[in-house]
Amino acid sequence: MLKFIAFLFSLVFIFLSPTTVGASYNVDDFGAKGDGKTDSTHAFLDAWTGACGSSSPATIYVPPGSYLLGRAVFSGECKNNDITLQIDGTLVAPSDYSVLASSDSWLSFQGVNGVSINGGTLDGQGSALWNCKSSGNSCPSGARSLTFMNSKNIVVNGLSSID
Repeated sequence: MLKFIAFLFSLVFIFLSPTTVGASYNVDDFGAKGDGKTDSTHAFLDAWTGACGSSSPATIYVPPGSYLLGRAVFSGECKNNDITLQIDGTLVAPSDYSVLASSDSWLSFQGVNGVSINGGTLDGQGSALWNCKSSGNSCPSGARSLTFMNSKNIVVNGLSSID
């Protein structure tokens, strides 16, 4: 009988204990458009601001679609060390390589801790730059697609990068 009462108290304790439910930030809710044409940079940065400012684990969700992004810097320190960027679509760089000509990176995470990037594709749309370089003309060096600077506990899983 004593074991049964202890079991019941355990169940009550488990069900009444506060659980940590992570915050979720869908980039579409911040104005992003998955049409591959509309600049969604500000929407992504706004979603990052929300996730970074959350005291609980947070997920930034990128639905299927093609999201045009200019140069974006996702900066820490954040209030939590568990931010997941779940990409079910494609992040697309500007097709005009001169837009990123003065940048060393297209997407950059700086001073973050505990960021995971899962899935998705980065499309650097680099064919025009590669054509410029192969023609022997003077061309910019080109931006790296993704960089992490002064960051730790980074996980990248299932992310593809093309062009």
